Amino acid sequence: MLTIALTRHPHARKELMLDKTLRIVSRSGINPTEKLLIEQLPQLQKTPGAFVNPLFLGGRTGALAMALWLTAGDRLQGKLTVHTFDAHTLQTLKRNLAENHAPETVLAAQSETDLTTLTQGSTLVFWQLTKGDGTAERDLETLEQLFDAPEGLARHFLIAAEEPNETFLKRFRKHCTSVTVQRKDTVTLIKGTLTKPLPSEERANRAATFEVSLKGHDPITLTTLPGCFCHRRADMGGLALTEVVAEHISFDRNDRVMDMGCGCGMNGILLATAFPEKQLRIDYQDSNRCAYDSAKENLQRYPHQSNLLFSADGMGKAGSYDLFLANPPYFGDWRIAEFFIETAAKLLKRGAILAFVSKRECKPLEMMEKAGFDQLGTFSRRGYTVLLMTRR
Repeated sequence: MLTIALTRHPHARKELMLDKTLRIVSRSGINPTEKLLIEQLPQLQKTPGAFVNPLFLGGRTGALAMALWLTAGDRLQGKLTVHTFDAHTLQTLKRNLAENHAPETVLAAQSETDLTTLTQGSTLVFWQLTKGDGTAERDLETLEQLFDAPEGLARHFLIAAEEPNETFLKRFRKHCTSVTVQRKDTVTLIKGTLTKPLPSEERANRAATFEVSLKGHDPITLTTLPGCFCHRRADMGGLALTEVVAEHISFDRNDRVMDMGCGCGMNGILLATAFPEKQLRIDYQDSNRCAYDSAKENLQRYPHQSNLLFSADGMGKAGSYDLFLANPPYFGDWRIAEFFIETAAKLLKRGAILAFVSKRECKPLEMMEKAGFDQLGTFSRRGYTVLLMTRR
């Protein structure tokens, strides 16, 4: 029996698939979209050229790619490419591939937002569309890149979606033939073969701009790309955070700032442009590639002493920052907020400031005091609570 181990937890869940020839060991079971696509693998043996440079999108474990690698045998040609927009998922994919002894020449994890180079020779695309995966615009942007194919290439799609978007399905049917859409339990299976490629010059430009400003300062124009948090608009939580910082913190020349979870770079750029005489040195960090690319474009428009990081680890030199801007996302628990606070405790100098925005103050305040911070002030702004804390 072939085995894919996604965890070494003693009470892991073991799932048997492909007529009990494949066992997948995971913490709590693989996602239904991934399970459904694995079940389609035996049928691909009848598809000519289906195993040439397969591309995998939207997965978080790499189990589907490894299942194909283990079962395809000599039919596999080229390499399997596993793609994600998220740095945290990228780490997980690389770890799982390595621990299951997948050769680097066969499997490679990627994180680019431009998929053109990844898709050139691919004849088969697997795609998991799960809840919370991002905006419909990002899915359409990705789909159109996949439609930009060399003439004569037969590209087959297998998509498992928890909540298929109607515009997505309409666009898919327009460019593909042999389209089938079938609901299987909680997941929809979408199949089709690309027959009407879409040249890159005909793809829609979904980049958007918006204006934002701090009181008493000129507005700035920022760009966001599909998949970036708050695409097409200013994040009100981030703006509340930056307004409080601008009004209540006195900067020294060359202060070093970490903008954690920077998104399009709005917070740091607002401060850099509002206080040019302070020559702030700002590090921008995000784990979402779409945010990273948005921030990169905006930093080219508003150049200053800056450094842009794509990371899931909380990069930065310990004990060297004067200000830490924290606008963490919340997905039903406080794990990411806790990670931001722990990173701030590591990176800030003693006596330096953590500026944290939240919808609620009790839980983050408790975590910050535990991590070694004392409270300087609490401010209500734009429906959010902004906490200013100092590192003990």
